[in-house]
Amino acid sequence: MTQNWRVFLARSAPPGAILDFSVAEFMLEVAINLRYCLKLVQPTPECIDLAELVLLRARHYSEARMGDKSRLFTETEDALAQATRLLEIELEYCSTRSVKSACNPVA
Repeated sequence: MTQNWRVFLARSAPPGAILDFSVAEFMLEVAINLRYCLKLVQPTPECIDLAELVLLRARHYSEARMGDKSRLFTETEDALAQATRLLEIELEYCSTRSVKSACNPVA
């Protein structure tokens, strides 16, 4: 089974060195992509909590980026990457759980 959620999760990464960074645009993009990720699996409560953590860390990253504080910016970027990685692990679990449920329907 393809794991389409990976495409959407990858779109939640920081955009890199662009000049016209928009906090609102980035936050909206992250929120939409996280929602798609959660729709494509059977999310556990942990999965939902981690998605909320990614969104929170994306906000902190955006604020640090706009504040032009390089040390804080680096820390928030690392924190966002770490939260995204944890969510990826949980989505992988949810994805395999979804496949098992489809293969073993309850009578």
